[in-house]
Amino acid sequence: MITIKQRLIREHNRAYKLWMRLLWRCYGMESPLVFMAHGFKMSIGECKNAFELSRDSFERFISFLVDEGWRALSQDELFRMVQKRQWRKKCFHLTFDDTYDTVFTEAYPILKRYGIPFTMFVTKDLVDKAGYITMEHLKLLAKDPLCSIGGHGLQHLVFRNLSDEEMREQCVGGKRWLEQELGVDVKTFAFPYGRVVEVSNSNRKMIRKMGFKMAFSAIEGSVRACWWTGRWFLPRVNVSETFVEKFTQGKRLLYKDCEGR
Repeated sequence: MITIKQRLIREHNRAYKLWMRLLWRCYGMESPLVFMAHGFKMSIGECKNAFELSRDSFERFISFLVDEGWRALSQDELFRMVQKRQWRKKCFHLTFDDTYDTVFTEAYPILKRYGIPFTMFVTKDLVDKAGYITMEHLKLLAKDPLCSIGGHGLQHLVFRNLSDEEMREQCVGGKRWLEQELGVDVKTFAFPYGRVVEVSNSNRKMIRKMGFKMAFSAIEGSVRACWWTGRWFLPRVNVSETFVEKFTQGKRLLYKDCEGR
């Protein structure tokens, strides 16, 4: 049985996405995009959902961006652009959530070859778990100037269900752990799950007070919509097999092509 509160949250999420869809029609590819990826498979046939991408498709995607003159932004460059709202076409920043080990074994060699900066959003309790990044690989990535490390919580939890103190521990505790283990400055955060259903207005206000320069959602859309979402719930574009196929063939990208669900 769905409670009235749950229904209201779902309706809020639906309305939010409808508005983001409208903004995509206004801005679409006319502003910088933040791409979101997760894990990688060796073949397209092994990809069972929108969060899995084959290694070949990822390489085709990166190669296409480079050949078509897209400029890869570092995390700091993206921040300055968002802060000043000085938009340029054909710019992008690449992010990885949860940090599967295939990011290191399959994607990283491609990014290294093309010199593409990227951000890894790391959840403490997933490190060294089967299929996820090993601490050894994470430390190697953290030493590379191409790689920025962002927070993704101590555990991969739904933040809407947390008290203020629990959320603070997830964010600040995760940031502190990453900085101590890796010797890096953690400036950004990505909400686990990252939709309005899982992230409340209170969560977004709190993340701002914790000193992060930017925070990312899993809501699809253009970064140019930050005038509405704020700098602490930035939209991203999910890189799926469907998205790569249409994008590299120059087809018109609809809002649904950027979704992760």
